[in-house]
Amino acid sequence: MHSRVSCHLGAALARFHLHSYFHFPLLRLLFFSSEHTSEDLHERMRRRFGDHVTSLLCSHCVAQRKCCSEENTAGLSAAELKGKYEVLRRELHENKRQIQQLQSENLYAAASCENIRKKTREQSKQAHNDAVRFFARDMLDVCDALQVVTRKVMEYTQRNSSIPKNEASILAGVMLTEEIALKVLKRYGVTQIHTEIGATFDEEQEEKLFTVPSTLSLKEGCVAEIVKSGFDMNGSVLRRAGVGLSEDP
Repeated sequence: MHSRVSCHLGAALARFHLHSYFHFPLLRLLFFSSEHTSEDLHERMRRRFGDHVTSLLCSHCVAQRKCCSEENTAGLSAAELKGKYEVLRRELHENKRQIQQLQSENLYAAASCENIRKKTREQSKQAHNDAVRFFARDMLDVCDALQVVTRKVMEYTQRNSSIPKNEASILAGVMLTEEIALKVLKRYGVTQIHTEIGATFDEEQEEKLFTVPSTLSLKEGCVAEIVKSGFDMNGSVLRRAGVGLSEDP
């Protein structure tokens, strides 16, 4: 679209400059003076208008030179000369209008392209965030499994004061795997939501999976047990924590 608008704009500008040359008698006399050869005329036109419109100007120059010669204008009445002037004036006015229209279209096309580039950047960023979010959400199942194993490992180590070295190495490897998985998620903006037992239930960050009777130490509406940890991504909740909630019997 830019190339089409530029071509029309160049043609209209060429016609505008051409009419400016031939509408003023002094410039016309200097331009078509007998002392200039055709090669000199072509070179003057090239310097004046540029290579990209020289061919267009050459074709117009032949017609304008014939039309504006003294031989063709001799013997014309004032009314006829005025009529020719009015025709050229209207044509010049039309050329100016076309130039303004093409300039407006060019600006509109440039603004439209900028809007498309901006929209494309926003869509690309949104697609990247969605891809990371979907991947992180699937990885949470892996983290849940590792947390279950880690919890069992901690219970096992608490019950057994002396653990063989080979078992201790396996247990340490499981806990290290969970730690690495959480670090990888954090690299992409996914962090674990801190949830405590006994804290007041927060519906935005926690999901009630079951209820247990409340006690003196555990009031109604408090977190009684944490089944699944919650995670957020760049400030927004990715998954709410699954908890057991205390209620009065």
